[in-house]
Amino acid sequence: MRKNLLNLDQYKINNSELIQNINKIKKLEWKQGLYEKQSWGHPLHRIGPYVGRIKPAFAHFLIKYLTKEGQTILDPFCGIGTICLEGSLMKRNFYGYDLNPYAIHIAEAKIYKKINLEKIISEIKKTKINTKKINLRNIPKWVKNYYNSKTLKEILFFLDHFKKKRSKFLYGCLLAISQGHRPGHLSKPCAWTLPYKPRPDDPGEYRSVKPRLISKILRNYRDIKEPQGKMVIKKIDARKLPNKNQSIDAIITSPPYLNTLDYVNSHRLRLAICGHYEKNNLSKLKNKLIQNKKNYLSEMEKVIREIFRVLKNGGICCFVVGDHFEDNGKVINTSRLLLNIFKRYNFDFLDIIEDKIPVNKSVQKKTLKIKSDRIFVLKKNAQY
Repeated sequence: MRKNLLNLDQYKINNSELIQNINKIKKLEWKQGLYEKQSWGHPLHRIGPYVGRIKPAFAHFLIKYLTKEGQTILDPFCGIGTICLEGSLMKRNFYGYDLNPYAIHIAEAKIYKKINLEKIISEIKKTKINTKKINLRNIPKWVKNYYNSKTLKEILFFLDHFKKKRSKFLYGCLLAISQGHRPGHLSKPCAWTLPYKPRPDDPGEYRSVKPRLISKILRNYRDIKEPQGKMVIKKIDARKLPNKNQSIDAIITSPPYLNTLDYVNSHRLRLAICGHYEKNNLSKLKNKLIQNKKNYLSEMEKVIREIFRVLKNGGICCFVVGDHFEDNGKVINTSRLLLNIFKRYNFDFLDIIEDKIPVNKSVQKKTLKIKSDRIFVLKKNAQY
């Protein structure tokens, strides 16, 4: 049943409305005008960073052209919930799953719940900070090197406080500003995404949590548009989806890039701040993620099998995947490898769109060659 997909045109099916919409995607509107700006979109999109996340404008146009209002959409690799949030703003109902605890915390912070800003801010100001029970003895030295000890204790106090109160929005906001290079961040000067080592001679100034957290809340919540669709975020393995058979209208996702991005190490400081710093546990998390070249395709087949099960007949599946560069310079087109698997599960191939992405020197360590995201769109054959 394995077929060579080198000549992709032979697998295309004729569906006039879908083809018209896919042709609109090919215009790459997210790279034009205001959409091109990283800051475009809803303020909740900007709660926290994530390596390899797609731009909100990119998600916007995929959702606009491939789904309809009221549909139920799934992102089985949701990361920090960019696709989910944008879909809920566009009156779609979204399920988002991921295994990375940091990603889940940020994605959960984007689930809209109407709050009284004045009341929330007043409560934070009135909260008495008691760090006597905060013990830094078990915190790894490399983590403590990023902070003034008093600041670190305050961060841990408030994270525990918000966890007990189930204040996911506040927890996510604080976790986000726990690392960064601006005065509003709480660590020693450090990159917003990848935590480069702080200067060894930097003693670390005390940075009070309360005013910085309040500023963060105001940046991400004031004057926001209320989402119209339901948004569910859960820590779930994409190989074991909880959704019922044929319950999902469409899948839009960007799965882990093959052996390219390190989703654990890149977020190691924020993972540590929210309690995930034990090497054994982090190794287990890393092994659970689908990235390893040796078993990438076999593990992705488990995901595709689940996608086939939960997707309605005639449902759309859109994957955004990146190329992989070998040490010898060879380029692996991951999308074609995955398409071979989809074909075995009776998905009709609609089209593939190449989107060249700029080099990010802070992330791409192995190569500075131009990479491409490839957007491929499929339809579950209605006969199955």
